[in-house]
Amino acid sequence: MGSGTMNSGGDPNEALYRDKSFLGHPKGLLTVCVKNLCSSFAYYGFTAVLIYYLYTEVSKGGLGLEKTEAAQLLSLYFALIVVCGVVGSYMSDRVFGVRKSLRIVVTIGPLPYIILAIPGSGLIGYAAAMGIHLIGSMVAGQAMTALTGKLYAKGDERRDGAFSYVYVISNIGAAIPSISGTVALLFGYHAAFALSAAAAVVGSAYYLLVERKVFGTIGEEPDDPMPAAARKRAVYILIAAVVITAVTLYLLFSRHIITITTFANTVSTVAIFLPVVYFIYVITSPKTRPEEKQHILFLLPMFIAYCFTLLISYQGQTILSIYAETSVDLNLFGVQITPAAFQTLQAVCSVILGTLMATLWAALGKKQPSTPAKMGIGTICYGLAILIMIAPFRIYAPGTKASPLWLVGFYVVMTVGEAICYPAGTSAATAVAPLAFSTQMMTIWFMGQSTGASLCALVANFYKEGAEIPYFVSMGIPVVAVGLLVLLFSRRLARGMGLGAETASE
Repeated sequence: MGSGTMNSGGDPNEALYRDKSFLGHPKGLLTVCVKNLCSSFAYYGFTAVLIYYLYTEVSKGGLGLEKTEAAQLLSLYFALIVVCGVVGSYMSDRVFGVRKSLRIVVTIGPLPYIILAIPGSGLIGYAAAMGIHLIGSMVAGQAMTALTGKLYAKGDERRDGAFSYVYVISNIGAAIPSISGTVALLFGYHAAFALSAAAAVVGSAYYLLVERKVFGTIGEEPDDPMPAAARKRAVYILIAAVVITAVTLYLLFSRHIITITTFANTVSTVAIFLPVVYFIYVITSPKTRPEEKQHILFLLPMFIAYCFTLLISYQGQTILSIYAETSVDLNLFGVQITPAAFQTLQAVCSVILGTLMATLWAALGKKQPSTPAKMGIGTICYGLAILIMIAPFRIYAPGTKASPLWLVGFYVVMTVGEAICYPAGTSAATAVAPLAFSTQMMTIWFMGQSTGASLCALVANFYKEGAEIPYFVSMGIPVVAVGLLVLLFSRRLARGMGLGAETASE
C-alpha cells in the first residue's frame, strides 16, 4: 500500500502499522534508524575531512585546490546530491517503488568510500566517487524518508516522534568527524575514507538482510507506476543521461573550457530555482487533489525558512571549517585536536538536544507548539547562531588565534534550531504530500538543502578576509526575520496545511 494509510479490509501489513515493539513504534523504524546510523557514520566522516583533502597540497596527501574552490566544490556537491534526488524520487515513485530503489542504492552505497580509500586515486578517483554518490541519489532520492512515513497512517500521532528518533540516531553516527579527522591527521586521508567505507558496508549488509521481514510489502510497488514498457525506457534514458553528462564534463574540464568557480556558480544559480519549478508542477498536476494543493501552498513559508536555515548550516561545513583550521586555537590541554572535531561537537549536540526536544514534545502532547511554530522558533536560532560569529572578529586582532568557544557557541545554538526544525519540517512535508507524489514531495522538501547549499556556494564569492562582520550580518538578520514571520503566522499555516487539530495551543 503506497500511501501508508491503513485499509480496513485485510491489509497484510496492518500488523506492521500497529506494531509498537521499537520504543512504541513499528520495528521497521529500527531498521531505518540502524541504516541511517551507519550511513551518517560513513557520510559525515567523509565530508568532515573532504574540504581539507581538497585543498591540502598534493605532496601532503591532498588534491591541491584553492580554498575558495574547495568551499564551492563542497557546497556544489551538497546541492547536486539533492538536485539529483529529484530524478531519484521520480524514479522511485513511478519506476522502481521505494523498496527497489533502496535495494539498488544500498548495494552501490559503499563504493564511493572504497574508491576514495585507495591511495593515489587522486582527482579521477574523487570524480568517480562523487559520480557514484550522485547516481545513487538519482535512483532513490528521498526513498528512505518516504518509507519511514509509510510506516504510519495519516494522522498517527507517532509520526513526529518517529522522525525525531531518526534524527537523533542518525546524529549518533554523525559523531564520527573527530575520529575520522584524527585518523586523517595520523594516517592520512585515505585511511579516514576507509573508515567510512567500513561503516557503509555494515549498514548496507544489515538493511539487505532484514528489510523484507520488517517492511512486508510496504512500498514494494511505485505509488504512481508507469506502464512496464515506459519503465524500461526511463531506466535506459537515465543511464544514457549519466554517461553523456560524465563525458561532457570531462571534456569541458580537461580542455579548460570551464573552471570550478564558473561551474559552481552556474549550477548553483540554476539549483536555486528548481524547487519553484517542482512546486508548480506538483500543485498544477491533475493528480493533485484540491485540498492537497491548498496544503502545499501553506507549506511554502516553512520551506523558505528551511532554505535559509541550510544556508547557515553549510557555512559550518565550508567557510567556518576553513576558519577552524586557520584561525582557531586547536591546542586543547597540550594536545593538538583536529578542526573536524567541531562537527563532532555538532553531532553530539544533535543527539542530546534532539533527545530533549523529542522528550519535551512527548511530555507536552497536545499542548506542544504547532509544527509551523516549531519551524519559526528553530529558524530564529539559526540566525542567532551566525550572528554569534561577529564577536570573535571584533575581539581578536587579525592573525591572532581565536578561542574555540565562539565556534562552540555557534554549533550549540545552531543545533538547537536544527533539533526543532528538522523533525517538524520533515513531518509536515510527509503529512501534506499528495498521494501521487509521496516520494517526490520529500525530494522537493529536501531540495531546501540544495537551495541552501547553492546559496552558500554563491555567497562564498563575497567572503573576504577582513570583511567577516558584514558577511555574517547579511545572513543572520534575514534568517531571524524569516523565522519571526513564520512564527507570527504559525496558527494560520497549521490550519492551511490541515494540521490545525494537531495541537491545542502554541
